[in-house]
Amino acid sequence: MSEVATIWHFTRRRLSQAIEGLTDAQLNWRLLDGAHSIAEYLYHVAGVELYWAHHLGGWQPADDFEAGVLQCTRDSFLNDQLFPLPQARCTATDVGRALQIAYDALAPIIESPTPEQLAKPVRSPIGDPLDGREGLIRVAQHAAYHTGQIWLMRMHPQFPAG
Repeated sequence: MSEVATIWHFTRRRLSQAIEGLTDAQLNWRLLDGAHSIAEYLYHVAGVELYWAHHLGGWQPADDFEAGVLQCTRDSFLNDQLFPLPQARCTATDVGRALQIAYDALAPIIESPTPEQLAKPVRSPIGDPLDGREGLIRVAQHAAYHTGQIWLMRMHPQFPAG
């Protein structure tokens, strides 16, 4: 499983590079009306990682903030619900906190999964049945997908200057 952990660490490192130094205004800029902001993408990445930490490692939200981050797995991304966190939480500080919580929760699982975790049947956030191994493979590359979206937003001529 070391290859999966290596991919996850690489994609998380690239994500960190993509958001390094962004202001709150940049994190909240929208390419189009109704599109997600960078802050919302980051909460979604953290939420998906917490989803797998929850289902494979038993992680539980410690407070309303963590519960809201977990809801970002699906809400406004994979369903028609509103984004679950208030705009006031879409700051560099809070987004960074969410990403760190998710990192800390998922790292021990993705780095050293048990045979039981790898074999555990789980329904993915998009609804298909799979096992823990397949889930870890998916989550390992997930941040890369959204990192690409973030770079496209940053390259847009109307992206706010820092």
